[in-house]
Amino acid sequence: MHKFSSGGRRHLLVLGFYILLSLVLTWPLIRNLATHVPGVAQWAFDESTFVWNIWYFKSALIDQLSSPLHSELIWYPLGIDLVLYTYNFYHVLAAMPLALAANLPLASNITLLASTVLSGYGTWLLVTYLLARQGGPDHGRPAAHGQPAITWSAFLAGAVYAYASNRAVYAALGHYDMVTTQWIPFYALALLRAMDTALAPGRRRRWALFGGVFFALTGLAEMISALFLGMFTVVVLLIWLWRARRERPPGDELRGLVANLVILGGVAFVIWSPALLPILQAFVAADYDLKGWGDALILSADLRGWFSPTVFHPLFGGDVVQELRQVQARAANPDLAGFRDVNTVFLGWITFGLALIGALAYRRKVAIWIWTAVTFGVLTLGPLLQINGRSRFDIDGLETTVPLPYLLLHFVPVIKANRAPNRNSVLLMLGLAVLAGYGVYWLVTRLRQQGAEPSGQPRVLSAFQTAIAGGLAGLVIFEHLALPFPLSDARIPAVYRQIAADPNPVSVLQVPLGWRNSFGVFGSERTQLQYYQSAHGKPMLGGNISRAPDFKMDYFRRIPYFQALTETEFGHPVSPEQFDAARAQAGELMYLYNTAYVLLMPPIPGRPPYSDTWQASWDFVKSTLPLESEPFWTGDGIEAYRVLQPQGSDQFRLDLGTQGTYPYRGEGWDEAESDEPYGATATWATGKQSRLFVPLRSVQPGAVYNVQLQIHPFAYPGGPQQSVQLIANGQAFEKLPLQEGWQLVSWQVPGSALVDGLNWLELAWEYAAVPRAILPGSRQIGSTGVELPVDADMKAFEGGGFIALFDDEGNQRDGSAGRKGVNITVLDPGSSEVLDKAGFDTTASGAESDRLATYLAGIEPGFPALVVSYGDATAHLAPAAVDGLRTLGADVTLDSLRGNYFAIAGVKGAAPGSAAQAVDPAEAFLRVSLNRDRRMLAAAVDWLNVERGE
Repeated sequence: MHKFSSGGRRHLLVLGFYILLSLVLTWPLIRNLATHVPGVAQWAFDESTFVWNIWYFKSALIDQLSSPLHSELIWYPLGIDLVLYTYNFYHVLAAMPLALAANLPLASNITLLASTVLSGYGTWLLVTYLLARQGGPDHGRPAAHGQPAITWSAFLAGAVYAYASNRAVYAALGHYDMVTTQWIPFYALALLRAMDTALAPGRRRRWALFGGVFFALTGLAEMISALFLGMFTVVVLLIWLWRARRERPPGDELRGLVANLVILGGVAFVIWSPALLPILQAFVAADYDLKGWGDALILSADLRGWFSPTVFHPLFGGDVVQELRQVQARAANPDLAGFRDVNTVFLGWITFGLALIGALAYRRKVAIWIWTAVTFGVLTLGPLLQINGRSRFDIDGLETTVPLPYLLLHFVPVIKANRAPNRNSVLLMLGLAVLAGYGVYWLVTRLRQQGAEPSGQPRVLSAFQTAIAGGLAGLVIFEHLALPFPLSDARIPAVYRQIAADPNPVSVLQVPLGWRNSFGVFGSERTQLQYYQSAHGKPMLGGNISRAPDFKMDYFRRIPYFQALTETEFGHPVSPEQFDAARAQAGELMYLYNTAYVLLMPPIPGRPPYSDTWQASWDFVKSTLPLESEPFWTGDGIEAYRVLQPQGSDQFRLDLGTQGTYPYRGEGWDEAESDEPYGATATWATGKQSRLFVPLRSVQPGAVYNVQLQIHPFAYPGGPQQSVQLIANGQAFEKLPLQEGWQLVSWQVPGSALVDGLNWLELAWEYAAVPRAILPGSRQIGSTGVELPVDADMKAFEGGGFIALFDDEGNQRDGSAGRKGVNITVLDPGSSEVLDKAGFDTTASGAESDRLATYLAGIEPGFPALVVSYGDATAHLAPAAVDGLRTLGADVTLDSLRGNYFAIAGVKGAAPGSAAQAVDPAEAFLRVSLNRDRRMLAAAVDWLNVERGE
């Protein structure tokens, strides 16, 4: 009982120290727990996203009984999926009880502080286990966990991991998912214990179960961190297998290891699967996978940064806002010296030194941690080595780059989604923390051995030795300081309480207005305004998301009003034509989106571009939107206006395929705003679901409304019968069969299924087909019987001669030599490879015509050749060259070509007259191609009409 009580007190004492340090090292957060959150207001306000997540998860799941993995409240009116999104489910679930009892900032702050405390405590447990499992690294007998040297060493290791600069920077930048790291050391402890043959099989199985729980909790916090744990597990297993080659463990140990890994993986999957399965499905099906390298180079650690304190250090740092502005300047001008991004991965001088001591002193015992630190350390450096922002180095006149192993991860599915190499630091710092713990242990035990009794028994750790260990811990904490801890204001302006009291289904527009995802930004997005939604609960224009389909951002980019407003926010000039188009559209948009409130927010000093353009943005909004003459609320620098809405009607007609209808079309429509398929002004439905936005007012719940559409299905020989089903605001109605040709379809919809405001009408089609797949056409070259291996367009005219080649995905490449006269491209008949491109300037020289004739004679029989003229190609064209063209199957003479432009697709050795050709005095165009239409077509829709029935 005494030992248990002593051990319990030791754990409580360690936890108490970590709690105290966490409060001190995040000062002044403790004074502002309910009003501010960690973050820098001049950066991206990512902290606001994570606080909003807590509110939205509860609002969707509990209040609305809907999936928290989708929201109609941001990116309005489209809505957005929250699957490939930095949700941090653990943070949400852990904070929710306190959020319900108090408020969101307090709940988030307590949860973050707990993450820091548990990060330290988990590492303390891990290093205590590692040092004590065999009497410390220097002994062969079990040692008591309470041995002071072990306790001090493990405590310092926990301090390294909990208070390392990378966690402080992530918190300051609002990346709370990368601060929720506490389950990583717990997982490492569980994994090693599950593999520890000194434990009974039953205990190892229990630790495997715990490992699955900790792995799942890590994944629920951040999927990338779970991937890191998977990579860490591979490191551990490889080292275990390497050692097993010499030790040759019995077969039952191998079977036990495999069984425990299966238990671990199974438990992790069961707990994580509600979030993991939608994520994996989205990776497979979505059209917003990582494009290229993203910002991988910018978000890599800099080698110099490993040994440079962060900007947040009170002595060695600098002006945070100025550093953020310099980062933006370097992004715009890569030639500027300095870190490409805020320095995130500072190893610490003392930390690195202690880790080096631990690695050298116990290199065989700490192989796992050496390889963990090296592996993840190298990965933090990203695809190319950078030193002080430079990734290109001049070596005696030779400019070169230094590729790094991270390049390989870019080609691994799912793993390549990690576009921020510096995030590997969460495992790098755990490896360094463990090694530093070993380093302290080595130093302390050396002192103890020097002060040993003559009998050889070690003394109790002296006060001097305690001071040494404590001093090292203090130095480690000092070099990683981030004080005062940056905070952003999380108090919500009182105006939102008034908006919340409005019972109508209205939306809110706030300036600055913007949309942001991992691939770009449109407008001066301020995520803080998304957090304010937690106070009013109304849909809002704008928003922040991790990944979004291209269509989501394109929808807003194509609307003239948003084009003009965002250009104003960025300080770009708006032409009179743009301004007039925006003003003409403004009232219609407010009616469509049922926007009742417009809030003009003050700038945040030092946060451009809006800090420089806010007055121009306000003036633009006031001069274009139909607002009341005076704001209904002012305060905190905000001006809040009501929108003057017309009375409106419960009837609506939309003539698709005409200009100005784009804002009414959601997902599942062709990009063209105006089109005439099947001879009518209509728009193609391109997908199995097509959504329309329909504004209605004064809807009578007891009435019946006729929803009518004029539709022409996309039909093809042998295809199935098309049908369409109407889904109004989530309520499904009858599925109607469609015949060939234009036809009127109609549904009777009760008024109770419609709303006063924006209605979502979705058309669900039986099928959608790709014309290229079902009506492929032919690449046959004239009547030669030979098919061209690629799609080709050829165009000849006075100002050029082009040959455009297209692969099966529609990617274009230039196939012409681009010279005046006659251009010839020879293709491999079995592939799309261009064997040769040649040009002969017959506009200027007869000798060029002779060269052309010789070239044509040298083409191998059976090889396809494409020919285009450029300018007056017949000026010096001789009969021999024309005869050469005839060997390609062309039916031409010198007289028929003179004064004309020509394009020929032929095959060497084909009979004259069998090639495909175009000869024209103005412009010769020739296409040899499969069907180019790669759209998914369901039907053409001419118009929509909603009216109250009799």
